[in-house]
Amino acid sequence: MKFLQSKSFHETKLLLKLAGPIIVGQLGQNMIQLADTVIVGSLGPVALGASAFASSLFIVFLIFGLGILAPTTALFAKMQGQENFPLGGTLLRHSLFVACAISAVLVAGVYLLIPHLEIFGQRAEILTQGIPFLKLLTWSIVPSMIYQSYKQFTDGIGKTKVGMYIMIAGVIINVLLNYGLIHGYHGLPKMGLVGSAWASLIARCIMAFCMVAYVHLNPKFAHYFSEPWIHRFDKQMIKNMLRLGIPTGFTYFFEVGAFSSAAVMMGWFGAIPLAAHQITISLASTSFMITLGVGIASSIRVGFEMGRGDYAQARHAGFTAIKVGAIYMGLCALGFFFLRHWFPTFYVNDPDVIEWAAKFFVVVAIFEIFDGVQAVAIGSLRGMSDTQIPSIIAFFAYWVMGLPGGYALAFHLGVGPVGIWMGLLIGLIFASILLTLRFHILSKKYLTNVGTN
Repeated sequence: MKFLQSKSFHETKLLLKLAGPIIVGQLGQNMIQLADTVIVGSLGPVALGASAFASSLFIVFLIFGLGILAPTTALFAKMQGQENFPLGGTLLRHSLFVACAISAVLVAGVYLLIPHLEIFGQRAEILTQGIPFLKLLTWSIVPSMIYQSYKQFTDGIGKTKVGMYIMIAGVIINVLLNYGLIHGYHGLPKMGLVGSAWASLIARCIMAFCMVAYVHLNPKFAHYFSEPWIHRFDKQMIKNMLRLGIPTGFTYFFEVGAFSSAAVMMGWFGAIPLAAHQITISLASTSFMITLGVGIASSIRVGFEMGRGDYAQARHAGFTAIKVGAIYMGLCALGFFFLRHWFPTFYVNDPDVIEWAAKFFVVVAIFEIFDGVQAVAIGSLRGMSDTQIPSIIAFFAYWVMGLPGGYALAFHLGVGPVGIWMGLLIGLIFASILLTLRFHILSKKYLTNVGTN
């Protein structure tokens, strides 16, 4: 009864109220890829492996772009805390400009890379099916970035259900189109693996259109757009967004790039371990999306309290979120361990793929808590507009400790494919410890500065 009246319980309620719709939206984003994986799995291990390889490359570029936009959520929350509502519209306009500019760069980057994909050492059949899929999927970066720039706005001002509803609609559209375009059902053309890319692209375009229309046509948002929408750009504001966003983009890149590099290395062992890896990572990513939603909510709570100047509450909000993330991922760890042979059967009935996936899930069960802590800690730091040091921590954790450790275990110490997952575990351990320590030091510093002024 005492806990129900405590400061921690009140903060947890505020956090979860924000996080709930964000989590549904994040799960929806992951469900688009999960649906692709499940339906593509019916085409066989080669198609699933090609999808895994292409998606691993695509997601690195997309996540880098989404990372650049990520700090704007805290900027919107801070604006809300200051009650400077016209600034919200100005921030959104500049965020949209950044989103479109970065999208063009990312699409160009993927197309420049495509002629050189053989450097990743994939088998010929993987590249033959994977390249057309990747070319088409890449164009979905553009609507994804536009959608995200508006979602950062609605999330930052506390209207987290907007993105949730639009994402749910997008998932339904994507699943139906995947089902129809891959196999040619209900009069749609039978397109195989490429049909999955078309489904993702169409769904993401519809989502972006709905988000833009909802924000600009809804009178509830009118007070954010009291100043002219078409106006000159503030170069300093764009520089500030990029100053915060580019390090965050690299933070996302270092983490997701590590997992994508792990998929590339897994491909060196053949199509069976790679298919098992894709199954494992898709389910692990689903659990991670919930924690990522808590991290985004944490950035909103911390950013809002920073805008109000209540640094003690900002610190409390951040650590409450970290605890919630750790507890949730601990429960997921138990599920992955005890159901490790059952989960893969949702995707395939190949006994070899199922057995490899079960082995990978043992390692996943260990790293779940560390993954949850680092995801929420980095969100809390983003709420304090701290992005540069977390980027350095991510590079060290994943690219100095994690990936080299995984490579050594897999290819030089005789552990095999499981060693790659053990390397990811090493990276997550370092990331969770260092990021939490960084939040502790930075939030204490704010409190100390207040006390001395």
